[in-house]
Amino acid sequence: MLSKSIHSAVLAVVCLASPFARAADFYAGKTLTVMVNFTAGGPTDVEARLMARHLGRHIAGAPAVVVRNMGGAGGVIGVNWLGEIAPADGLTLGYLTGAASKSAIGESGIRVDLAKFAFVAGGPGISVTYIRTDTPPGIKTPADIMKSGAFWAGGLAPDADKDVRERMELDMLGLKYHYISNYPGSAEARLALERSEIQMFPESMPTYRASIEPNLVKPGTAIPVWYDPLDDGEKFIQSPDADGIAARMYPDFLKEMKGALPTGDLWDAWRLINSVGTVFLRVLAMPPNTPHEAVAAIQAALVQMVDDPAYRSEAMTAIKFVPRYVVDDRTETLYRAMLSPEPRLKHFIHDYVAAGRDSLGK
Repeated sequence: MLSKSIHSAVLAVVCLASPFARAADFYAGKTLTVMVNFTAGGPTDVEARLMARHLGRHIAGAPAVVVRNMGGAGGVIGVNWLGEIAPADGLTLGYLTGAASKSAIGESGIRVDLAKFAFVAGGPGISVTYIRTDTPPGIKTPADIMKSGAFWAGGLAPDADKDVRERMELDMLGLKYHYISNYPGSAEARLALERSEIQMFPESMPTYRASIEPNLVKPGTAIPVWYDPLDDGEKFIQSPDADGIAARMYPDFLKEMKGALPTGDLWDAWRLINSVGTVFLRVLAMPPNTPHEAVAAIQAALVQMVDDPAYRSEAMTAIKFVPRYVVDDRTETLYRAMLSPEPRLKHFIHDYVAAGRDSLGK
């Protein structure tokens, strides 16, 4: 779980100027490839392309920056490629979603040790779970979900952190649902919901603000039912990214619906998955043994970019919030520690994921 000391790091970028200012002009005349571990059009891709458009001019040497999508297997293909195949020459930056969660629960799809990656930054963020309003008997308010019959909850992969959290949240509420997964990316899952193949899906903030809110929520096709809290290990923190959403943090919704927060393995496992999946929703990393000067140059550029008016303006126009990147030694230490949770929770989550696989389509 997260320590109280990282509370401020969850909500703000910490600038460490002195080592970054000494970063060598490593990238002059070169091209940096940002590898996104999901398909084009999804929230990871949207954020990565926004970053890529502005990052180059803040990197010493002003390299060209291009984006390469490597989706599949809930993001695992791109993670394995970054750790096994990508050259450690400083010219590849992984923009990863779900990697820390998958590694933390020890799912076999990831063959590489994420602790050996060259950690660049963490990208905190939340997801919003939304449901079609025509889900029987009709969903007008979030509380109406408690009256629903069995509906279809969609996901990307049984071991994806959003899928695991979604199922856990529904189970703690005691709701009846069918589970379908393995959509290649959020864009495909969103289309499935629009076609009523599924009724519920958790969407990361970039796509929620840019697409779900204007195209599904505003016309009344869907409503948000809850959103993720940030979690420092001691208390839940409302993300400023959730301002204006007509729903509440999941623990608040759960407490109102059930009268109290639960205890036990399911609750503890959900807190672990939620913590690593929100504090490290995005992980920016480079292949093992990447030169330190390359990592330092990217970190320095991220710190500068967050205050760039052009970046902030485009972010607010395109996705209605400004993605933040946490860059400091404390965050890197936390990242590596969370890759090895206590065995009790690791075993529980492993069995829970296996049960999800067995229930697919039923």
